[in-house]
Amino acid sequence: MFSLPSPCSALIAATYFLTVSATTVSSNTTAACTAISGASIETLSLSSDALNPEFVDAKNHYWSAANADLSPACAAFPTSAEEVSSIVSTLLQYPDVKFAVKSGGHNPNVGWSSVDGGVLIVMSNLGNTTFNPGDNTAHVGPGARWKDVIGALEPYGVAVVSGRLGDVGVGGLTLGGGLSFLSGQYGLVCDNVVNYEVVLANASIVNANASNNPDLFFALKGGGNQFGIVTSFTMKTHPIGTNGQVWGGIRSYAGIYSEQIINATQAFTENYFHDPKAAVIVTGEVAIDTLLEIFVVFFFYDGETVPAGVFDAFNAIPTISDGTKTQTYSDLLNGDDNTNLYGLRYLIRGATLPNLPAPTGQSLLLTHYNTWKAYVLLNSPLHPGFIFSLAFQPLPAIIPAHSAEAGGNALGMDARNGDFIWMEYDVSWLTALGDEDAHAMAINITATGKAQVAQTYGGKGLVNSNWQAGGASIGEGDGKGGENLYFLNDAMYDQETLQSYGEGNYETLKAVQRAVDPEGLFWGRTGGFKFT
Repeated sequence: MFSLPSPCSALIAATYFLTVSATTVSSNTTAACTAISGASIETLSLSSDALNPEFVDAKNHYWSAANADLSPACAAFPTSAEEVSSIVSTLLQYPDVKFAVKSGGHNPNVGWSSVDGGVLIVMSNLGNTTFNPGDNTAHVGPGARWKDVIGALEPYGVAVVSGRLGDVGVGGLTLGGGLSFLSGQYGLVCDNVVNYEVVLANASIVNANASNNPDLFFALKGGGNQFGIVTSFTMKTHPIGTNGQVWGGIRSYAGIYSEQIINATQAFTENYFHDPKAAVIVTGEVAIDTLLEIFVVFFFYDGETVPAGVFDAFNAIPTISDGTKTQTYSDLLNGDDNTNLYGLRYLIRGATLPNLPAPTGQSLLLTHYNTWKAYVLLNSPLHPGFIFSLAFQPLPAIIPAHSAEAGGNALGMDARNGDFIWMEYDVSWLTALGDEDAHAMAINITATGKAQVAQTYGGKGLVNSNWQAGGASIGEGDGKGGENLYFLNDAMYDQETLQSYGEGNYETLKAVQRAVDPEGLFWGRTGGFKFT
């Protein structure tokens, strides 16, 4: 997710016609596309609209270029829940036709929001944001991007708990749980949804909230895309900044300061509860061609100035560049997009690390980083052009505490387990020739790190910072959404993400999915993390 820019759009253009011509479209799929178009829903087809800019954008605008290898038989652009329902009704008539739903296209897993020779439901026309001052909520369309949502709410001095990059879409991030710069104050993005308008597998339109369809409401709070097609999110809003101004931005650091940066990250996570208005994402990156090691740190504070003591450990480290400043929240999200490079192929793989109290926790994180770095450098001679990065994303105990206050969510995290860090490991490369190697290396990176933590720290009764009685110790295999949890937004397609959720939630979610989709429209015909 977080990487340095290097434009590759020419490669996409060069391969566009090859991928289009290689797509096979069945007669049933053609019939389904024709029926959707016949219902007066804007529909563009591969056969006649391949050069239409709107079709090209729907096919190609993905963070990972690997998704652009897939060519939909047609792209449908609904403008209402009723039109989405009509599309689902048509799909039910053609049970062998594959489909995908696309919000922002940021998830790199191929087939999650892309489809080859099937129907692509593009939610871009369902992207409006409206503010209701009566109850301080916002109605947010799933096709919106976070920069548009935050920009629409800015005149009112409020914000929703949002994604951290402006170009990321609302739908996928929210259904995966969503970690935000505002999560320390208000919980995950999904904890701030009070109603989902959703089209179910039988084409009915329902509302899911704490009173109506509460089981579905719970499942949609971080359970993924297998329950229906959300056509509107109603979200809590919160005051933002000081007179709308927040502080933050991006700083870069040389790799020689890795120990100081990682120590600062551990301490920040351990002391997060002192000022939950603050947030960081700490990313390390190694480019194989140059062996350049760099840290890029995203800073945020929900106010125009930062109190003393919040970022002091980071402030003491010399920077290569410093883009932090007082600005609007929308400007901050748009600035973070400067690291959001399109045109490469990506894999993301997730893991959860304990945040043990210092100094043990600092040693764990530094050892983990050095293990990752050693693996990357060992593979450098065989993989020119590859870029490897990892991100330390603090998950303090106050976030699952906020989730519990909001009625809980699908992830089943337990605040008593204390503080964790959600890790994101990225591999990026240029062409499909590197796909198999990237997959293997992504798996090896996380397996090596997990084994190192288990062998060194597991089974010794060690507990996280801010652990509370009743929580699990490291290596206990607690089943409480702790160190074994995979954050869905950062998980790779082969990780058993839903099975990793705490409090026995997997079976609960599976029962809800089977109840709302008994014939398998979603689990059989579109991508996503599955219930087996």
